[in-house]
Amino acid sequence: MRTPSLVVAPLLLVCLHAQNLAAKVDVLAKPLVDAGLTPSLVVGVLDGDTTLVRGYGQVGDQAPTGDTLYEIGSVSKVFTGLLLADAVTRGICKLDDPAPSLLPEGVTMQKWETTPVLLWHLSTHTSGMPRLPDMKGSEANDPYAHFDEARLLAALGKTRIRWEPGSKYEYSNFAVGLLGHLLAKKQGFASFGELLAARIATPLAMKDTTVLLSDAQRARMAPPSNVDGEPEHVWDLATLAGAGGIRSSVADMLKFARAQLAPDEALAKAVALSQQKHHDGQQGIAMGLGWHFARDGQTRWHNGGTGGYHAYLAVLPGKRLAVCVLSNTTSGLIDGLGERIMQHLCGMQVEPLKVEIPVAVERAQLQRLVGKYLMEPGVTFTITLGDRGLSAQLTGQPAYRVHAKSPTEFVYRVVEASLTFELAGDAAKALVLHQNGQDMKCERIEAEPVPAKGEDKK
Repeated sequence: MRTPSLVVAPLLLVCLHAQNLAAKVDVLAKPLVDAGLTPSLVVGVLDGDTTLVRGYGQVGDQAPTGDTLYEIGSVSKVFTGLLLADAVTRGICKLDDPAPSLLPEGVTMQKWETTPVLLWHLSTHTSGMPRLPDMKGSEANDPYAHFDEARLLAALGKTRIRWEPGSKYEYSNFAVGLLGHLLAKKQGFASFGELLAARIATPLAMKDTTVLLSDAQRARMAPPSNVDGEPEHVWDLATLAGAGGIRSSVADMLKFARAQLAPDEALAKAVALSQQKHHDGQQGIAMGLGWHFARDGQTRWHNGGTGGYHAYLAVLPGKRLAVCVLSNTTSGLIDGLGERIMQHLCGMQVEPLKVEIPVAVERAQLQRLVGKYLMEPGVTFTITLGDRGLSAQLTGQPAYRVHAKSPTEFVYRVVEASLTFELAGDAAKALVLHQNGQDMKCERIEAEPVPAKGEDKK
């Protein structure tokens, strides 16, 4: 008679593996939230038959879950690449069709000498098109929202193709956004979002993967924030949605990742075509359709950032591994987290990212650092004190929060740099910028006046 332990033991091993994986992901992910780099993030992992979803931080008064929505930014380009592969396998177009052949009558697109841009060039960032079209009229809080179909088509005739298509990699939101629009119009859809729903989201039961949110979905979306945890704005990519306009959840992204590891019959040929190398040229950058290839030559990945979100997705089909991280921050350290989780899945020894946790400093101690510091003639650091702490602004650049390591040491989160203040009594006399292995001393030239008692400072 077969003993029960022979049946139960494999299940116990699966559970133990999932518990160990969850513990490791916790160790890697928690430091980013604990340090305030992001209000929330959700990690999704596929490891063979094991599925793991872990949420960290807060969205409103609750922890995020696999159903919390985020903007996925340029991870959308992987979806657009799959949509191109799907159109090819359906016989709607070919990879080497000239992009101008899909344009409306009367709309022109420039060439490289006599060589046109082909569809696969648009997906692999080898078209010779610039990163962005002319963005005149854009708003800083929502830079793509004004870019409708009329602007897109008008921009094409003015955009110079700068080298022979297919010969060189240079990242282009313009090219992939154009591709998404062309694929939708070719197949009779009014928008990229409708094409996405018909060809990917609905077949894969990805109920929360969309360009336009319903009211119910909007209620489950994590609010956007920057790297300093301050509120930001959602983005509308309008006609360029194929380059970065998708919103999704980790639960849905794992469905998409699973389709990359074990495609169902409907998308199998398209997935295989999208995962092939279609460019392996200069700069050591190999591209599938939308996918970047990692240095191991097997892992396919893409990241994405918008004004208030950052996302990371990687799949390793040969080992049935996938990692997705979605967050409401602009910090690129999300990529480092995703990479470390994938490395752990591959058996590598990895340590958590080193993230400084800010210390509390009394406001009076911060006030003594406020003022202007001369770097060189015409270039100054302006240190200001807001409700959430110190900000530093170099002439001609935006102001960025700096976070305290001590009452006189502060670190940036947008760049790898730090500031040390030198004191003379109860006031700062200089600051030292530490960046790229150099230390640059800036003497204080002006102190910000402290308001008189009972006077509100504007």
